[in-house]
Amino acid sequence: NAEYMGIKKAILNVVSADESYKGLEKLLPILKDKFGLIFTDQPVYELKPEIERNRRQGAANVGMTAPIDVIVPPGPTGMDPSQIHFFHALQIPTKIQKAQIEIVKDVHLCKKGRKITNSEAVLLQRLNLKPFQYGMEVLTVYDDGSILSNELVSLSPDDVIKKFQTGCSYITALSLELGIPTEASVVQNIFNGFKNLAAISVVSGYKFRQFSDQAAPAQAAPAKEAAPAKAAAPVKEEKP
Repeated sequence: NAEYMGIKKAILNVVSADESYKGLEKLLPILKDKFGLIFTDQPVYELKPEIERNRRQGAANVGMTAPIDVIVPPGPTGMDPSQIHFFHALQIPTKIQKAQIEIVKDVHLCKKGRKITNSEAVLLQRLNLKPFQYGMEVLTVYDDGSILSNELVSLSPDDVIKKFQTGCSYITALSLELGIPTEASVVQNIFNGFKNLAAISVVSGYKFRQFSDQAAPAQAAPAKEAAPAKAAAPVKEEKP
């Protein structure tokens, strides 16, 4: 809380000293709970995975709220039979195998959002289990007066291009369906119009230069292919 008040006061001092930094006031509602500020000129979509990949295993402490469900797998525990009261307190089915306690099936020990009890914390400690991971998560990004959401800063330039191309294809399809030409559909409109003119030319016999230039290579190709077929026709032989 003291750290938050210090940062809040520093931001207000900067804004009061220079109006060009007034956009920093947008950070005030975001800076709450446990947070950290990272100053960088590196692209966020490159830096974000590096930050969130750096995580550490953590033990379960009494009274803390479990961030995830904790499932203890079956198998030997390495604990001698004198410590079986821990398992009885937690209603965990066990058996004695080779002078040690063995859990016989998966146990849902801690539930997400529920506080860790003393018995749960002690059992996890004795099993040498650290079920939780701790690290930083990028929630928002401040850039030149704008607050960018987590989903937005995760996009790379390639992702933005793909989304733009998808949007253009939707606009083109809608324009063609409604018959309303747009900048996105004009190429397809011209292509469809040329196909219609070509179809009319073939049916009516009326020729125009653009179609003739395109059709000439296609009409010449079958003739070249037919010539060898004619030369290869079988010769009829008469028997004496």
